[in-house]
Amino acid sequence: MINITMFRFTFNKIAKRAFTSLFLTCALMTSSHIIAQPNGLPDAFKADYSVARGGLTLGNLHASLKYSGNNYEYQKYTQATGVAALLTGIKITENTNGQLSGLQIIPKNYLFNQSRRKKSRIDKAQFNGRDAVGSYKNKPYKVNMPNGTQDRASLELVLARDIGQNKSQLQYHVVERGKIKKYNFQKMGMEQIQTPAGNFSAIKVKVIREGKKKKKRETVFWLAEKIDYLPVKVKHTEKGEVITTVIKNYQKL
Repeated sequence: MINITMFRFTFNKIAKRAFTSLFLTCALMTSSHIIAQPNGLPDAFKADYSVARGGLTLGNLHASLKYSGNNYEYQKYTQATGVAALLTGIKITENTNGQLSGLQIIPKNYLFNQSRRKKSRIDKAQFNGRDAVGSYKNKPYKVNMPNGTQDRASLELVLARDIGQNKSQLQYHVVERGKIKKYNFQKMGMEQIQTPAGNFSAIKVKVIREGKKKKKRETVFWLAEKIDYLPVKVKHTEKGEVITTVIKNYQKL
């Protein structure tokens, strides 16, 4: 007989890893392709992704990018479905908005809200010049930022811009959970990826981690030129568990 308490505990751990690792999008490209937006960003779009562990579907992720003049808004919403919804009820909202100045992306506000039943884990920040002021788990913080610092969501847009410009160095500073963290990426070659949204020629990109995390966690992305270097597949491995995110549909707005 299945031990329901143990199953729920294990599933909660799996779901937490899955949904907190989703859409940490990275990209690297050797092509000289120019993205349609004159500022190097992807076109406005909406897309849906499925999230699974092995053959078990955990949930769905919806993403959208919109522009209004020199302003942008990038939103993502992830919700557990099926058994995952029954056992965890996890929902994740991640939003970023800001201004465009030439080829620069300047974030203004960032919000990450992971809710489970009656509990929430919130990371929010406001960007004011060289400082980011916010709170994580209700603990306030203020950090001084190097030039070009992004939040975790706007980082995806910066990467798309830099790929379109064929930049060789992809290293970024990101405000995350009250700290300044550094993201590094490495390209692993081109692959053909089959998805419910179609077949894509995509570049395989790996997050480069250092220290103990290097052995414990691995995140790989497949970014397709056809949809402005947005991810068509993400695979996150941690402690032997593999979480896969795959695009289901994509539409330009």
